[in-house]
Amino acid sequence: MHIRIAMLGYGNVARALARLLLRKTDILQKDYDLTFSVTGIATRSRGYAINPDGLDLEAALQVVDSGGKLDTLHRGEPVSDTLSFIDACPADAIMEATWLDPQTGQPATDYARAALRGGRHFITANKGPVAYAYRELSELARQQDRGFFFESTVMDGAPVLGIGREALLATTVQRIRGILNSTTNYILTCMEDGISLDAAVAQAQQIGVVESEPGTDIDGWDAAVKIVVLANVLMGADLRPGDVDCTGIAELSIADVQGALKAGERYKLLCEAAREGDTIQASVKPVRLPLSDPLSQIGRTSSAVTFETDTLHHLTVVEGDTDPTTTAFGMLVDMINIARGRYR
Repeated sequence: MHIRIAMLGYGNVARALARLLLRKTDILQKDYDLTFSVTGIATRSRGYAINPDGLDLEAALQVVDSGGKLDTLHRGEPVSDTLSFIDACPADAIMEATWLDPQTGQPATDYARAALRGGRHFITANKGPVAYAYRELSELARQQDRGFFFESTVMDGAPVLGIGREALLATTVQRIRGILNSTTNYILTCMEDGISLDAAVAQAQQIGVVESEPGTDIDGWDAAVKIVVLANVLMGADLRPGDVDCTGIAELSIADVQGALKAGERYKLLCEAAREGDTIQASVKPVRLPLSDPLSQIGRTSSAVTFETDTLHHLTVVEGDTDPTTTAFGMLVDMINIARGRYR
């Protein structure tokens, strides 16, 4: 099978995906009888490039790495915005990793609608479309007989959502507990060593695990969006991030964090979704976990999630320190599943 790919965004994750596609070309063909071409790349700052015969990915990487514009690789009529690009680019699947406003889920949600309405599969690394429009987009994908996949939205490339789709069959998830924001987990680990919150944020920025504006992480908003994704997809909820009882870590001091450790506990920004009667309640809060709790042992930029179900009882998935390639891997797996016809 040959699949034509259009990429929305060409930042760290998308470029890691491009390199991963190049590295895995032979194994994709050998193990899955899958070949691909990237027929277009759309960016906010580097322009747009479409070539129906397939872009040279190595050339595109060199252009962006050198600070150039992708327009130099474009063939055909020019496009001026991303929605026009989605309409114009001859692609079977759209793979999206663009900037996102976590308060609205845009513009990624509109990109997903446009792609699915146009009969394209949609793979995203953005949490917004799932947190704000999961039921709508899933139904649209079903109507169009197309895939809407998003493995990279919660724990990078760890197969958290894939486990729910492929392994937790005929199972009711009663509760989800997790350490889902690697930035705050890194900061809390630093604070245990006597490093202030502000200094820990600066260190996190230096190693590339936090954006220049860290408020989304510190205030718990990123974690809230992720627990909503898990609750909506794996528990059948219909939550929005605003429904989450959310408290960040900004008020914690070194004394708080070290005091908990001396008492045999660790502060963690705990994400939780639980069934309560006919409803599902979700929260994000700094919680003192006993050292006997496996989640208390998740340090630095690692993350983890525990599912409590009516069949497996407790199932925990742990992901070690991450980088853009781990996120890109989740998108690659989604592409393979779409090529295999596993749309849902």
